[in-house]
Amino acid sequence: MLFIAPSRFVFRRFNPMRALVIFRYLFLFVLSTFLPASTLAQRDFDPLAPGSLYEVSGQVRSADNKTVENAMVKLETHSGALVDQITTDSMGRFRFTRLRSGTYQLSVTAGHAVPQSQVVDINRSNPRPHLLFQLVAESSNLAPPTRVGVIDVRVPVEAKTAFEKGQAEVADKKTDAAIAHFKKAIGIYPDYYDAHMSLGQLYMDNSQWDKAEASFRQAMTINPKAVRPMVSLGEVYRREKKYEQSEKVLADALKIDNNSWESNFTLGRIYWERKDIVTAGKYVARTIELNPDVAEAHLLAGNIFVRAGLPANALVEYQEYLRLAPNGEFAPQTQSLVEKLKKSLPPN
Repeated sequence: MLFIAPSRFVFRRFNPMRALVIFRYLFLFVLSTFLPASTLAQRDFDPLAPGSLYEVSGQVRSADNKTVENAMVKLETHSGALVDQITTDSMGRFRFTRLRSGTYQLSVTAGHAVPQSQVVDINRSNPRPHLLFQLVAESSNLAPPTRVGVIDVRVPVEAKTAFEKGQAEVADKKTDAAIAHFKKAIGIYPDYYDAHMSLGQLYMDNSQWDKAEASFRQAMTINPKAVRPMVSLGEVYRREKKYEQSEKVLADALKIDNNSWESNFTLGRIYWERKDIVTAGKYVARTIELNPDVAEAHLLAGNIFVRAGLPANALVEYQEYLRLAPNGEFAPQTQSLVEKLKKSLPPN
């Protein structure tokens, strides 16, 4: 019997809770029905391929957990150069797009609240981080939240200088010079977490898998509770198609932080590549629940729906991807798929 998605599950405006319901129905459908291959889902889009765009988004909330509109958010490089500044929307949200990989500092000011800041690394294993800022009133007796960041105050000045030179070389796409500077920083201070992470990222970008693995494992040794090197190592294993090893390290990451959308998304991609769309759908749905602004999660969700024979739901996810990443690397292909799906679906 041919399964037809109930009309109430076809929606035009994305709702993460509805997405979870859809995926639950998708699991039942997959378990009981043969899944035909679709010509529309032949290509597995790779959001981490060279040329992908980076961004950082987030939300600002008040001390009583209400969204803060018109808060000023500044984005600066690790060295303190201003990149951009914007104000939050009516839901307290902000987004900076079309960024290069690197370390950035985000600062938030609003009314009489204590200014808040966070430092974040944006790279191919963490291409679109989502941050939450919780403001504290100036008159509050509560101490402001500890600054979340990657800066180690124990790092000697010489090591920090070498690291910053490496970052500058990365920005200029001078990989060999960047690697030399990061190695120098590590030589001066062997426990330099950020230098190991940046070095591992460069090795991964250049498909030097063994060296990338060694760098990320060293970062994990320095900070065993850090999820980011685990996600990066899981991505290395995924690209090598060492799926069992990738699953294991990502499962360990989820034990530390079950709300890591990056871990869930990488697991979703692994199961998609292994053609297990039921499990892939589970992790992609969780990714969207945790961070609905991950454009590539909607792209993969669209592929899953197409493979499952649910073109109307696929159309919604592809359109959401285009809304979030109108100039994304896969926008032209996705737009073409959207047009084909619209022609194949009966009129409303």
